[in-house]
Amino acid sequence: MLKSLAVLSDRVSDYLGRLGLDADRNAEGIHLLRYGSTVVMISIFAHEDHVYARFAATVLVGAQAKLELVTRLLRLNTEVLFGAFLLFEDDTVAFAHTLLGDHLDYDAFLHVLQYVAEVSDAHDEELQLIGGGERAEDVLAEGDGDTG
Repeated sequence: MLKSLAVLSDRVSDYLGRLGLDADRNAEGIHLLRYGSTVVMISIFAHEDHVYARFAATVLVGAQAKLELVTRLLRLNTEVLFGAFLLFEDDTVAFAHTLLGDHLDYDAFLHVLQYVAEVSDAHDEELQLIGGGERAEDVLAEGDGDTG
């Protein structure tokens, strides 16, 4: 299984390179990249006899998990073509989709990467008005200011 994980991680790196996207890759094999106004994390993992690539875009950090926000997220989940909005215990809102990675092809990779980033970008301002918090773009801008 470790070989399959390494193969998928290398394939993801190759696909990102073909797209001309710079991605940081940490020790766990997670690829992090800016894509438009969001940050997309591509994580590689195994479950039973298969490997998977999960694409997750941060929508909001520090949102208030109130009923109006949760209701809107659930309704948005009925409108998206694939994937789902997620609300984590640390009040981060994300949009994510997971692909079977055993034979991940370039077109599927590109389509999911673009869609996850576009959905996140399309809804971050609306969701921020409802639940507060900061958009990924705002968090990145603050981080850039701290290092400059």
